[in-house]
Amino acid sequence: MFKSTKPVSFVYKFSLQITLILAILVAVLIISNVYSFNVVETNIVNNSKYTMGIHITNIQNRLNSVSKDLNEVFENHIDDVVVYPKKDESNKYFDALRLKNALLSKVSNNESIDALFILEPSEHLFLIQFGKNILSNENQTLSDYLKSEQFAGNTMIGREWSSIQVNGISYEIKSFKVSDIMIGAAVKADTLMNVVKKTSDSQNHYGLTDKNGKLLSATDPFLNHLSPLPDTGKTSYKLDDGKYFIISEDIPEIGKISNLIERKSVLSGLDFIQWVIISLGVVSLVIVPAVLTSLSREMIKPVLELVKATKELEKGNWDYQLPLHKASIEFAKLFHSFTSMTKEIKQLKIYSYEEKLERNKAELKYLQMQIKPHFFLNAITTVSSLTYQNKNEEIRKLINYLSEHLRYMFKGGLVNVTVREEIDHVINYIHMQEIKFPNHIFHMIDIEPNLEQHILPQFLIQTFIENIFKHALVYGDILSIFIKVETYSYHHEDFIKITLEDNGEGFPDEIIEEVNAAGTRVNETGQRIGISNIKKTLSLLYKRDNLLNISKNEPSGARVEILIPIQTSMDQT
Repeated sequence: MFKSTKPVSFVYKFSLQITLILAILVAVLIISNVYSFNVVETNIVNNSKYTMGIHITNIQNRLNSVSKDLNEVFENHIDDVVVYPKKDESNKYFDALRLKNALLSKVSNNESIDALFILEPSEHLFLIQFGKNILSNENQTLSDYLKSEQFAGNTMIGREWSSIQVNGISYEIKSFKVSDIMIGAAVKADTLMNVVKKTSDSQNHYGLTDKNGKLLSATDPFLNHLSPLPDTGKTSYKLDDGKYFIISEDIPEIGKISNLIERKSVLSGLDFIQWVIISLGVVSLVIVPAVLTSLSREMIKPVLELVKATKELEKGNWDYQLPLHKASIEFAKLFHSFTSMTKEIKQLKIYSYEEKLERNKAELKYLQMQIKPHFFLNAITTVSSLTYQNKNEEIRKLINYLSEHLRYMFKGGLVNVTVREEIDHVINYIHMQEIKFPNHIFHMIDIEPNLEQHILPQFLIQTFIENIFKHALVYGDILSIFIKVETYSYHHEDFIKITLEDNGEGFPDEIIEEVNAAGTRVNETGQRIGISNIKKTLSLLYKRDNLLNISKNEPSGARVEILIPIQTSMDQT
């Protein structure tokens, strides 16, 4: 119910704030650095995919042009090749010459074709024409392979492009076969990569692989040690412990084209920034303690001296002097002002002490008189109402109760009364209300016998009872009032705890928050004036702001808790 918060050191607050700011800055730098790396990597992948898309289109165009010429040779000369075995030797010679010229024409007009050949093993017919990309030492090895049984028994060779290797050189082969007759074309993998090689640089290395990941051609020899390239199923991944980016795109006819990029060549600028960030972090770790040390010497130490001086003043040591030392201009002025203020407070305290006592007494008397008209006016209103109803017996009882009420009010301006007197007055007041509202009021009072003679401010309980009738009583419903007076211990101190409960609608949330806030004054408007007076009275009498607590009762209604310090006989006097 009553809470206390432990103050936090200024040094701790400032150090924590500096540390948080530094941590946020470091976190921002790290996140920014990581984000920059991710953005660069994403841009690298996107740019590479765009470039490789162009290369793939170029390679597919070359393969398509070769396939087109191969189809034309097959369609135009397959009949000549089929009837070739049936002709005599002279006709075979001229037919072979004509077929060879046809092959030469296609090879000459299409620089993508590295070889066109016609093979008929049973008749020992083998015609082949080479393109300009085939070197002289490659002619014989390729011819020998095409005439070999290894090639004839290769079931992978057909109308789709297939990869072969002859003497360490990769070729793409496509052929049409009718019976034992084969018409085919060969393209070197290096020929397909010619355009790619022209656009590669020291940062981008390209490799052409077959469908099994085996390297067919590369723009740089050092890619050979990466063969075969792993098939991760991803278009981009990191290789060799993250030293390289590998971006791969499919070429349906052959396999894949891959772009290998060395990370350090692309991220060299970001690596420098990363080292700058690390350096700044290290410098910050050195500078922050130095700043805190300087701050402690220039600000915190003088502040602690002021705090110590303030505590000495709280103890009543008005002659305490701040230590003399070299301080900044601002703190020198502050120390001088503090010393001057201490002298003035000491003089004013002496002159105003008795004046303050008199002012407190006058304010208590004013609060007491401010409370009293509530009871009187309510009673007069009730008597007036009963006269119109011809309830003479009730009027006589009410006048008796009213006389007791007035007698209690005019006890000679006493500020304190006993618990028993205040409770009897409350019971008398409830009897007055029962006459006005018969069969509408139920009350219960529980008092520890040993507390009846302890003193409390006059009208303390009465004010809240009056407030209950004003705000909780609803015609037609029974108003339930419960009052309990008991002993209560809190922080090794004994109190009289007065609890009041009703079954009305309860206090609004804003009034609960306003009244329960320690050190605040309740707005003295409308229905709050009685609560405000009680809170000020308790504060003036007992020098505390946490003796009154209001809340909502469960399941409905209002609950008021008042603590009265148990005083000795000397305190009561």
